[in-house]
Amino acid sequence: MGRVLTSKDFLAGNLYMAFGLLGLWLGRTLDIGTAGAMEAGYFPRLVCVLLIAIGAALAITSLVRPGESPDRGMWRPFIFVTLSCLAFALLLRPLGLVVTLLISIVLARFAGGNIRPAALALLCLILVVANVGIFVIAMRIQIPLWPAAF
Repeated sequence: MGRVLTSKDFLAGNLYMAFGLLGLWLGRTLDIGTAGAMEAGYFPRLVCVLLIAIGAALAITSLVRPGESPDRGMWRPFIFVTLSCLAFALLLRPLGLVVTLLISIVLARFAGGNIRPAALALLCLILVVANVGIFVIAMRIQIPLWPAAF
């Protein structure tokens, strides 16, 4: 049973559930509204409930079928993915979406170690075009594309 409780799937499921519960707690004061008239808390609450459900399903399936244990000493991916998320959160407003995405993608790519410049450039191009197309053009979210100096 000890090996099951330390499997990657069980730990990931518990982490999903923890993030979902934390999100529900942080958004507890937001109005929900209805599906026809959504308020500020509707979508965040829906995402949190989905996180909890996916986490529970992952944790329960890991009890039935034990998976592999997490790798020890894998700090590089943890550090660079965390830096990528922080860079996106902190740089979006001052640098705009395009530059922030480029920085975040490059930082996240360092997590893997093996960086091929041509593949990284293609990845950056595809992700920037997709994000601008989805969020700025299709959804019309007011996100600055470039730094304020431009």
